[in-house]
Amino acid sequence: MDAAGNDDKGSANVLRLQPLRVLVSGRDRRFVRVTSFLLSRRGYDVAQAPLGDVVEAAERHRSDVVLLEVSDSRVVAGRAIAGLQASAASPGVLLVFEAGQDDRWNGLSGVPKWTPIEELIGEIERAALRRIPPAVAALLAERESQSL
Repeated sequence: MDAAGNDDKGSANVLRLQPLRVLVSGRDRRFVRVTSFLLSRRGYDVAQAPLGDVVEAAERHRSDVVLLEVSDSRVVAGRAIAGLQASAASPGVLLVFEAGQDDRWNGLSGVPKWTPIEELIGEIERAALRRIPPAVAALLAERESQSL
């Protein structure tokens, strides 16, 4: 059984003491609700937030990964991404794009909207592995402030 609760023999076996905390955010409420439901059925601890409140919600939920639907303007999405990267929770960020939308965000991973759940879970797991743990992020921030 993999981290998402699937019995796929070809997947890596990962056992966690606690499920990954995933925050699903975006303007498309149908996408947020459906994706949240599917992820919770796979054993993830899922929360939802509107795009404007994503940073506060990620800190409150102590999210490991934020699944961010970026159908808004690039400016709004960019502000949310910058806020998440600078937040104390320092979650992994996985972007979700509309079909045909430009998916280049300088090193951030992304998936097309309505990607099959098995593929989405794989991307969420990879985003969690790229995450900088909050304790390390706090240490880096402290060192940076001392060097100024």
